[in-house]
Amino acid sequence: MTIQQFCIALGAAATLGAVQAHPVAAPAPPATWPAGRTPAQVIDPRAASQAGMPERQALLQAAETALERGMVSTAILGFEQAATMLHAPDTEMGLVRAWMQAGEYRRALAFCAHTAGAHLDSPPASALYAWLLRIGGQGSFASRVLAQTAERAPADPVVAAVRQAFESASPTASPGLLATPHRMAPQATLRGTGQLPPADAQLVSSGVLLGAGDVALVPLSSITGGRRFWVRDGLGRTAEAFVDTAPDALLRAAGFAALHLPSGFGPRPIAWAPKDPFAGSPGFVVAYAASPEAGPAWPWLGQGFFGAFDGDAGMRKLGMILPAALYGGPVLNAQGQLAGIALPGPANQGRMAPVSMFAAFARDHAGAAQPAPDSDGPVARIAPDQAYEQALQIALQVIVLH
Repeated sequence: MTIQQFCIALGAAATLGAVQAHPVAAPAPPATWPAGRTPAQVIDPRAASQAGMPERQALLQAAETALERGMVSTAILGFEQAATMLHAPDTEMGLVRAWMQAGEYRRALAFCAHTAGAHLDSPPASALYAWLLRIGGQGSFASRVLAQTAERAPADPVVAAVRQAFESASPTASPGLLATPHRMAPQATLRGTGQLPPADAQLVSSGVLLGAGDVALVPLSSITGGRRFWVRDGLGRTAEAFVDTAPDALLRAAGFAALHLPSGFGPRPIAWAPKDPFAGSPGFVVAYAASPEAGPAWPWLGQGFFGAFDGDAGMRKLGMILPAALYGGPVLNAQGQLAGIALPGPANQGRMAPVSMFAAFARDHAGAAQPAPDSDGPVARIAPDQAYEQALQIALQVIVLH
């Protein structure tokens, strides 16, 4: 097998692995690379002169700046233009992050599989791929990718930082993982007027975006005593929020508060379940990791089976392991419909407020998502990556300044 054939086969195998959500054996690399040539130069001979590509560097910097400002389409165009000049991992990692910030998790994941496979000389690309796998619920595959990367690059600081983060049940990105081009979080962008949360604001819980993207349901206990409030979705979009001055009595009794967003995020294309899920049926839960800093982050997806009723107040046992530490995030059924909201319970056991408890509240808000049509026949189940992509824009970080 030639070196060029190896690179092509490896990229194809990694991409297929992301699509099928199963590890795919990669071909064995060639024993040696041509003398004086790096793997990057074999893949694209122009890499030997990339230091003399000021136009490419300018495009990358402009694309990163656009991403920081929330100009995602402009950023994607810039990264794509840079990609025509050189087949390089920094460009491709930029595209991956831009697609994530556009809400296209599945596209980002598949392309990052190619990036990791085709650029073995760039350990951060494989580390980013492992991170994307794990946030989407593919923890075992993520660990395998990371272990193989660590074997190739045991001293790489990005790989070491991801390995350390993965030792926690609720990983957070350390400062070294927030640098570009491998940044493992979205950029924070502000919706409307005002300012982003100050440095002393605290990340207190997860939340769920409802209505026309202008109202959020959050755990009541998490915002008690707060002076100012913000919410941020998995795309990094941040908006100041205000507590409902006429709270719904049923919501408060269930442990929720409603936050209104004058600069909303727009309607979300997700339906809520027409009926509460049966105990033992499969589902997904999405939550954010606890962090001492209220920086932007991607949420984490967990899978499992719905529990039985918990008491006589309509609450349910969550029945699945929360993938991160902050309750308040969305719970989806197997069809990807909003089935409830995760809440803490006794002895640190998760509970779920089923959608029936707040459906009336959602209906009272203009633009609220409508329940999916009820059906007694078989309904198609969605894959975990699709569930994550749907939840990315309705799962919120809740940030409070006390």
